[in-house]
Amino acid sequence: MLYPASVLKGIGVSVVGLPVGDLPKGLPQPGLGRHFAGSEPDMLAKPSRNADLVEDFHQMAELYEGLVRPFSTPIFAEALDVIRGFLAPDSRVLDLGCGPGRELRQVAAHVPRGEVVGVDLAAGMVEMASAHSRGLDNCAFFQADVGELPQEFSEQFDLVYTSLAHHHFPDPEAAAANALRCLRPGGVYCVVDPGPEWFNTLSAPICRLGDPGWIGWKTPEGFRALFEEAGFARACWIPLLPGFGLAVGQKAGDAALRFPA
Repeated sequence: MLYPASVLKGIGVSVVGLPVGDLPKGLPQPGLGRHFAGSEPDMLAKPSRNADLVEDFHQMAELYEGLVRPFSTPIFAEALDVIRGFLAPDSRVLDLGCGPGRELRQVAAHVPRGEVVGVDLAAGMVEMASAHSRGLDNCAFFQADVGELPQEFSEQFDLVYTSLAHHHFPDPEAAAANALRCLRPGGVYCVVDPGPEWFNTLSAPICRLGDPGWIGWKTPEGFRALFEEAGFARACWIPLLPGFGLAVGQKAGDAALRFPA
């Protein structure tokens, strides 16, 4: 369904609805440039309290990219068409739940004077992402929990995103709060995930059985409420393909962005 829908969308056929909510304004901003790139992966000194939730991902790190590529490719291609409109060539980007880094490397190509920092709690994923990104000088990797991101990340990123990983986050509120903390004023948090109620209802029983670490889906309204409660100034849902979309929250910036009260 996803590939035909992507083709139809590419030739101008309407396959999804219109965005809802308050779209980001004032983007792209001049980026923050490079800061973290060039270092070896930064691994946790002691296990996270959520380490057991990612053990399956650690074990399957070498196989993961091949398993998910057929499904994730058209979704992220549509998401990247939107995300790159928020980016400047020198933007600094944070990927939460980067896995083996396939999407991260695509984003890195759009910020040649900036960088992309990948975070994953599964050690095997961090190691695999770093290995696959050798030769790129604008990538860095950290093992960390999305709900407990390093303090050194505070206000250090133009854009934070997560692709098809949000439904694995055990504490979405903490993840949203940490994403907000890591963004500069005016920066955006982008979540690529399912959303429409019909898709969530049909797929949830399957995911409970077959998706390691699956926690649950959110609706477009749920994402907007999550972002607003975390303190984002603007929040919207941008449909991408049937069943999938991009939830976007924008951090308050200067007066020129004219955020709603």
